[in-house]
Amino acid sequence: MKIITCVTSVIILFSVLALDYCRADKEITLTVWELSANEQLMQRLINKFEAQHPYIRVNLQQLTWEYGLDKFVISLAAGNAPDVCELGTTWIAKFASSGALLDITDDINDIKDKYFLWDSAAYDNRTYGVPWLAGTRVLFYNKDLFAKAGLNPYRPPKDWKELLDAVKLINNPREGIWGFSIIAGEPEAPWQEFLPFAWSNGARILSEDLQRCLLDSKETLEALEFYKELSRYSLIERQSQINELFAEGKIGLQISGSWNLRLIPRLNPGLNFGVSFVPKPQKENARNIAFSGGELFVITKGSNHPKEALELIKFLTNKENIMEIVRVQQNVVPAQKEAVNEPYYREHPDQKVFLTQLETSIGPPNHPRWTEMQEPITAMIEKTIMEGVPPRDAIKDASTKIEAMLKTKNEAGVINNKLISWFAIFIILAAAVFIYITMRGNKIALLYLSPWLLTFLIFGLYPLIYSIVISFSSYDILTSRFDLIGLKNYSSVFFDIEFQKALWHTVVFCVGTVPFTVALSLFCAILINRKIPFKQLYQAGLFLPVTTSVIVIATVFTYIYSPRGLANITLDFLGIIHPQSSWLNSPKSWFDISIPLLSIMAMNIWASFGYYAILFLAGLQTIPENLYEVADLDGATEWQKFRYITFPQLKPIILLVIVINTIYSLQVFPEIFTMTMGGPLGLTTTAVYHIYSLGFHKFDMGQASSVAYILSVIIMLFSVLQMKLIKTDDILKE
Repeated sequence: MKIITCVTSVIILFSVLALDYCRADKEITLTVWELSANEQLMQRLINKFEAQHPYIRVNLQQLTWEYGLDKFVISLAAGNAPDVCELGTTWIAKFASSGALLDITDDINDIKDKYFLWDSAAYDNRTYGVPWLAGTRVLFYNKDLFAKAGLNPYRPPKDWKELLDAVKLINNPREGIWGFSIIAGEPEAPWQEFLPFAWSNGARILSEDLQRCLLDSKETLEALEFYKELSRYSLIERQSQINELFAEGKIGLQISGSWNLRLIPRLNPGLNFGVSFVPKPQKENARNIAFSGGELFVITKGSNHPKEALELIKFLTNKENIMEIVRVQQNVVPAQKEAVNEPYYREHPDQKVFLTQLETSIGPPNHPRWTEMQEPITAMIEKTIMEGVPPRDAIKDASTKIEAMLKTKNEAGVINNKLISWFAIFIILAAAVFIYITMRGNKIALLYLSPWLLTFLIFGLYPLIYSIVISFSSYDILTSRFDLIGLKNYSSVFFDIEFQKALWHTVVFCVGTVPFTVALSLFCAILINRKIPFKQLYQAGLFLPVTTSVIVIATVFTYIYSPRGLANITLDFLGIIHPQSSWLNSPKSWFDISIPLLSIMAMNIWASFGYYAILFLAGLQTIPENLYEVADLDGATEWQKFRYITFPQLKPIILLVIVINTIYSLQVFPEIFTMTMGGPLGLTTTAVYHIYSLGFHKFDMGQASSVAYILSVIIMLFSVLQMKLIKTDDILKE
């Protein structure tokens, strides 16, 4: 009996182990990157999916719209992309043309008629994504301002004439009321707001075969001329500032997205506003056209489980789950056509306007280089409304640049990037052998240095060699293939007007901040070095901005520089000027330096001088007191003591501060990225931001690397020049 029991137990044990093994062998894991929905809500949906599919595990990672694209690009280049990723519609063509996305054309026939945005999910007549959440724009209008201007608050403008008439009546700059708002100073929002005016007037950007630019047309000119007239009665500002001012009741009408439906009640629950379709021109058969975009789920080409990934996508995009997201967030638009019949929209008519507007919305051309083409279109809009450039000239300039992009062919490389890796590894091994031969007589020192040497060789020298080779190549980060083209990148960079502007802005930033930062930090250090009460408190106060993230400081200063921010309020209170616009969105300049760049420079000085003041303070405390005592006996003045004692003794510290601050200023990036993203009109684009734009927006790593090395040489020359001018040899010898 005992034998039978033991045998039975063994059989049961092996059965359990075998079952666990089969499950482990069958269980798969999907990685999903998502940007739009609430993370807790998405996790609930994922849990529901896992309950229905016991052998599928889903790892969900939430990204942000600010950094999501960059992370996806890097993951593709590194070969560790997720199985499923949410992408914006304007990104699809580039990734699809590079072979990064899985073609799902033959797998979505059963759902093809249920969604909007299929055109945006396609490239070269093939489909690469499933629409999830849609994005469009409608007209928001302030009913109280309508009534105050003598307009019918329940009848929003239907066409261009009614829109312009309403804007003129509402506009009252003296009371801080703007009739309309126009977005500027951003890479995408300006064209998303303007192009619907052109589209509704019959204009198009590219031909159907995507081979010709059609932007230079009578229809585009009419739309841009109307837009220019509209701008005379508008606040021209960044989108976030416009949304907040509209919520405050300071703007009569604006074209915006569904996020306002949640933002406005949060900022101003009592605002009496309405939504309507985007006005159309006074033409027969004209339609109320708006921008069409949104988010799609795609499967990356390298996914090991494409069948299960598509099953997850269909689950997340079905009507039931999309509507759950809509009900919770109340600021998103489902891409499901049937959603318009849901009872939810009878209770939320404002949100239904977005769904209805989506039926007549248009997206940008599905061209792989659209992210580059949008730049001249945005510049065309901003030059017209901010600089007063004639619309015809602005259109011709944009059209010429787009035509040049269409003629440029991106040839696929024939050499795999593994060759670069092997070349870099060979150099590293050679360097390691050289170090060993050089230091083999002192093996103990080599042993202690080995952790640092290994780290440097792998994480320092390898990327350095890799990027040097890339700078002499035509390299696409998405395909990881390249052509060696010699010095072509360097020669084209030197003649690139955009690089010249970025380099000029960088030099201006450096020359304009370093002297002020050094002088201010030295002055504060000398004051604090005296015997004063609460000395440690002052030191901590000076150093506090240094301990705060640059991103946080830049965000705070964005609001300080806003139209109704502290800077403008102060100027208005002092009676110096009655400002109406943001400091970061002004095309005006002082001494040929734009106000936005000057504003960022001022912020940079305030945020960084405390660090250098502490360095100076440390240097001041090393100067012997007897030198000052002898000077007092000789009757020296404060200026003479500074000139003949303090300054000479501080020369090494001064050189250190100047060199460090110069290097930092020439590499300025987070302030630009957070506050202006290079705008408006590229007036704040610096060299490092230009590198970022080339590499991660235009995917031209070859040119980005060449610009980086040119900047490195410039930094080195600046540093050598400063060390030559500020000679510290005599002090160091003493």
